Amino acid sequence: MSMGRFRPLLGIVLAVMATCLVACGGSAAKIPTTYTPEILQQVELYSPAVAELRDRFPELQGYIQKQDWVDVQSFIHGPMGELRARVNRLAATLLTKDKPQAQALAKELYVHLERLDEAAANGQQVIAGQEYRNALDDFDSFLNLVPTFQ
Repeated sequence: MSMGRFRPLLGIVLAVMATCLVACGGSAAKIPTTYTPEILQQVELYSPAVAELRDRFPELQGYIQKQDWVDVQSFIHGPMGELRARVNRLAATLLTKDKPQAQALAKELYVHLERLDEAAANGQQVIAGQEYRNALDDFDSFLNLVPTFQ
């Protein structure tokens, strides 16, 4: 075979390679390692709603101490019903390096609230108290990842 037959094929291969290099190797978006004003604006947008739920946690503790299981469950499904959405939105605004830990803590928080709900349904005060403390610890650890505003 002569080289003349491969020349059009070589041109096509080079064109495909060039297209791939331009498409895949273009300017890579730089992942921020510090909070930019734009990111902080997003964090500041979602933080108050999450902090508000954290501030209401002592109410839940009071219901557990009184063994008021109906109010425990109502509180978990009522005011805390927005917790998952609010925490997930806030976690999404954090730096890439903090997101996995924030998402893991958020997931643990939900698990503890689900277990607390189950303990309330079964009237198990000791388990309810343990799950409350675990949920509170995870919530506080999550909030420690969030930048604060002075």
